[in-house]
Amino acid sequence: MSSDNSSLRIYFIIALAAGAIELAGTIMQLNSMLQSVGIASVFTALSLSDADKVNFALFLTFAASCSAIVLWAGATIMRGYTRRGGMIAALSVVSGLASLLLPSVLGYSPSPMGLAAIALATALVGVVSLQGFRLPGAAVEKKTIMTPVEIAIVAVFSALTAVLTGSTGLMFPSPTGGYTHIGDTIIIVSALLFGVKVGGLVGIIGPVAADLFVGYPRWFVTVLAHGSQGFIAGMGRGRGIVVQAVLLVFSGVVMATTYFFVNIFIKGYPVAIISYVRDLFGQALVSIILGLILTKGAERALPSLIRR
Repeated sequence: MSSDNSSLRIYFIIALAAGAIELAGTIMQLNSMLQSVGIASVFTALSLSDADKVNFALFLTFAASCSAIVLWAGATIMRGYTRRGGMIAALSVVSGLASLLLPSVLGYSPSPMGLAAIALATALVGVVSLQGFRLPGAAVEKKTIMTPVEIAIVAVFSALTAVLTGSTGLMFPSPTGGYTHIGDTIIIVSALLFGVKVGGLVGIIGPVAADLFVGYPRWFVTVLAHGSQGFIAGMGRGRGIVVQAVLLVFSGVVMATTYFFVNIFIKGYPVAIISYVRDLFGQALVSIILGLILTKGAERALPSLIRR
């Protein structure tokens, strides 16, 4: 068993290395893309065209997804769920290949070193995926198919999230782009009451629906930002309020930081900082406070539902 555990640790380390190399290659490629449109530095306010903003954000979203998903895969394999980790890593391979091809497809100057790093990272992710299917699992793999009740819960909470996000977002447009809302409140409630699967899916479906309704052009960034937020928040299900609060703060930081890194390359560092502060305090913090209050009220009012 110790040798098996050593193998699992090795592939977790490979996953960490792949994620870091992917991010390094991404930054090099983004700098090359900026130079190809005549911008020398991100430390000033950027004036990209709407098409460039969408293209840059799309590339960065796929690259960041590759890094995030392979870390998830590595952690899953480390816990002994090797086959599941291999399947998750396969998704990371798809994201890595997309980030490798997109700069050329979109017509930007390639960075040879950046693309080489992304190619290396994608190859390492492929190794993690293949070995995930081959390694003996140290834990029993459970079925991950959602129950009809979970599907219904996701549908209801996603609709609530979309309505609250879109309605409050239209009231509070941001001068730096995007909009401020408290739709994260419903993501938090669904995650704390029903766990990571429900929280992650509500975090993806609800905000994306709101983005499409409001007309936010870079809706695909939301998939990573709020999907991660709901997943992390769902880890707090059934835990004490202190642990829940810590996880919610972390989930909010992850969400805001995801948007921040995208904004650096489409708005410039000074404007990205302003948007970051807005996302952290005007959106995440308010939603965390409201989400905790509503969750505790629901747990007291519907204890039998929560035990399900």
